[in-house]
Amino acid sequence: MTVSTPESPKTPTPALKTIITTHLNPDFDGVASMVAASRLYPEGVMVFPGGQEKNLHNYFIQSLLYLYNVARAKDVDLSVVELLVVVDTRRPERLGLVAPVLNNQNLKIHLYDHHPDSDNDLKGELAEVAIVGSTATLLTELLLAKGLDVSPQEATMLALGLYEDTGSFTFSSTTPRDLLIAAKLLELGADLSVVAELTARELTATQLSLLNELIVNADVREARGRALAIAQAKRESHVDELAVLAHKLMDIMALDALFLLVEMDNVVQLVARSRNVALDVGKIARALGGGGHASAAAASFRGKNLEESRRRLETILEKAISRLYTAAHLMSKPPISLPADRPMSEARDLMVRSSLSVLLADDETGKARGFISEASVARAIYLGLDNYPIRDFMTSEFHTVQLSASFSEVKSIVVDQRQRVLPVIDQDGKTAGVITRTDLIQLLSQDSREIPERQRREGQTPEKSLASLMDSRLPKDVLALLKEMGQSAERLNLAIYLVGGSVRDLVTLKPIQDLDLTLTGDLDEFIEDFTATRPDVKVKKHPRFKTATLTMADGFRLDLSCARLEYYEYPGAMPIVSHASIRIDLQRRDFTINAMALSLNADDYGRLLDFYRGYQDLKDGLIRVLHSLSFIEDPTRAFRAIRFETRLGFRIGRMTERLLTNALKNGFIANLQPRRVLTEIRRICEEEEPGPIFKRLGEIGLLKCVHPKLKLNPKRIESFRRVGRVKDWYRLTFGEKYSPVWLVWLLALTEDLDQDELMELVDHLDYGQKVAKVAVEERKTLREVLALGQRPRRRSPIPPSEADRLFSGLSWPGVLYLIAMAADDPLSRAGAAYLTHYRQVKTSLDGKDLIQLGYAPGPSLSEALNAIREAKLDGLVNSRDEELSFAQKLLAAENLIA
Repeated sequence: MTVSTPESPKTPTPALKTIITTHLNPDFDGVASMVAASRLYPEGVMVFPGGQEKNLHNYFIQSLLYLYNVARAKDVDLSVVELLVVVDTRRPERLGLVAPVLNNQNLKIHLYDHHPDSDNDLKGELAEVAIVGSTATLLTELLLAKGLDVSPQEATMLALGLYEDTGSFTFSSTTPRDLLIAAKLLELGADLSVVAELTARELTATQLSLLNELIVNADVREARGRALAIAQAKRESHVDELAVLAHKLMDIMALDALFLLVEMDNVVQLVARSRNVALDVGKIARALGGGGHASAAAASFRGKNLEESRRRLETILEKAISRLYTAAHLMSKPPISLPADRPMSEARDLMVRSSLSVLLADDETGKARGFISEASVARAIYLGLDNYPIRDFMTSEFHTVQLSASFSEVKSIVVDQRQRVLPVIDQDGKTAGVITRTDLIQLLSQDSREIPERQRREGQTPEKSLASLMDSRLPKDVLALLKEMGQSAERLNLAIYLVGGSVRDLVTLKPIQDLDLTLTGDLDEFIEDFTATRPDVKVKKHPRFKTATLTMADGFRLDLSCARLEYYEYPGAMPIVSHASIRIDLQRRDFTINAMALSLNADDYGRLLDFYRGYQDLKDGLIRVLHSLSFIEDPTRAFRAIRFETRLGFRIGRMTERLLTNALKNGFIANLQPRRVLTEIRRICEEEEPGPIFKRLGEIGLLKCVHPKLKLNPKRIESFRRVGRVKDWYRLTFGEKYSPVWLVWLLALTEDLDQDELMELVDHLDYGQKVAKVAVEERKTLREVLALGQRPRRRSPIPPSEADRLFSGLSWPGVLYLIAMAADDPLSRAGAAYLTHYRQVKTSLDGKDLIQLGYAPGPSLSEALNAIREAKLDGLVNSRDEELSFAQKLLAAENLIA
């Protein structure tokens, strides 16, 4: 059954005030989105902007569309349309026959789209735009949020759009939201057999003929170790489903990127596909007047023949490739080097600190003079040549490349000619950066055909883009801020990255608490440029650690640091900091899952830098250190390993656990500076569930490093359970308003220590005055109150006035601790009432009022005010008049006694 539209041509089309449309040559996502939008706008009519692709003539699609109000564009009087609903596009040039409606005065436009923003996008009164895999995902979410029923047929149609636009969830544009919606559509009755049938179609004879010609004409080239092809052909008549042919050609020729150019019906159609996130075909298509995603895009050339269209494509493509695949893009910067006249002993120290296998040697002008390997340095030291200069043993015959050098040129020197390090020089001949063999293996591993299986097993991972995940998970204002910082870095020829825990939480879909950014380059220069357009930003610099905190006008804070190398003069010491590349910066991190970075620069926004398999470890649920001396360099990592293991529900890798156990056994954890131990204890206490973390610390033996008498027995575990309940109550009641809750956990942890042991711990960890006051000075009072409140005769409720006397001199953490330890006793209930009510009770009388009644200034005046307040707490007085009467009686009694 093949018809233009499914509505009956005998029925005249009424004057339409609301129409729903999509882009020319609509795919399944466009049609599915129109169907979903018709549920949101039941008064609207679906109007296709031109011809439909043949796959939409399938019986299932026709049957479904028959149930809806569909009209031909040529049958609609567009001049009377008041509301235009556009789905799966925002580009006015893609509206075809519907485009004239944009000329209507007072036209309202509602937009639903999942494509990236473009300069000439339509603007609407309503714009629901999300960076997800398909518009079907976005509209399904809206249908479910409004409580609208979705029929099995509609669920199948929406699943078709979702599966096609995400490549059955294989495209890099796929997001977690797409997978969740797919699961929901299956629950609603989506028929996957229909989806499979319509997304895996057999080619016709005409399509096969065109595919063969495209294969023969394909111009295959290499770009940064990737196979890229441009294939072109010409047909007198229209051939359907070029997108299907593009997928087939990609698979047959094992391509990483493909550009199809087919001239037919006097129009040249471009279909572009990319498996390499660095080559964003969506950007290329938009530059040619089309649109799409990083992995799938299209454009049309009208009024140009095949060769003219090819030249335009080549021009745009050359710019894109030249920008992405030069030595400037590949190099690590700033280069780590030593002057060639420095002694070999300094080369050894620097290489150990920086974990370098090869070191660049330069002169006083910053020009490279040679390089030396780790093995050569070790051999020289062994032979007693510590004080000889590096130049006596370095390799002085070597190649260099300019910043603009191509990937092929770099690969030829580093891989084919086996030069271990390649200096990249600027126009003055100074070394701007270096490219090592490891860098090239990392890049080549993104294409498994280029490297041996052994090297792939050693942890090299494919390049990924998390741009869509960033766009969908980060608030719009934060996202705009990060992109603005990326633009600032771009202007200065610097690179800026989102790093560490921010990336980890983004990938694991955990709440993102803090945003940490790392810059490769001059921190002061960047801050000056960025704040030039944001004079309201407050900057606090920390020169020693090469970091800064930026506070925006709305109070939002960002931590910014230079890419840096940290090394430790002795185990457990504070790190010494110097400039380094982003790779070395990530290498200093504690665990692989925290050693990832996301680029914020516009040219590779969202690109994931993952040199140490952190992404895979997140998927596998593993906590792994980056090198075997990690716990010795920084013993606090032992505490953090347990904290992350418990918080994330991961497990510590076998090698990492063995290294932790050995560091503990050999006494390296004991070398930790006391204040750093307290910091880690506090971070544990601030976790949602500190109890299981302390339990695990006790099992491994780390608690003994805090104090030998600290242990986790059943009584302590029960105390933690009680504190957890009180913490939840406190947060529901007060939020984070008053109390550092972590101190309550600290009080519970140290319950079993006697006063001398507690003082020893306080002195050792250098608690600080405020913490010490609660943990030591107040603890004795807390125990007395607890004993008093839990006496047998205290089964009855504690009067408010007595509760006020018990709790008024205590800190908030102290009161919360008593509430927890007293469990359901009257003392616990009295403590909760004190925090929520009693402490806020005030009398309407003051000292002046009492003096007018005849009270003399002095202690008796204060005692009288306290007595009136206690009477009010106990409900004996409830108004100002009653307070005055009560005060007069107190005065009379006092005079009588006198």
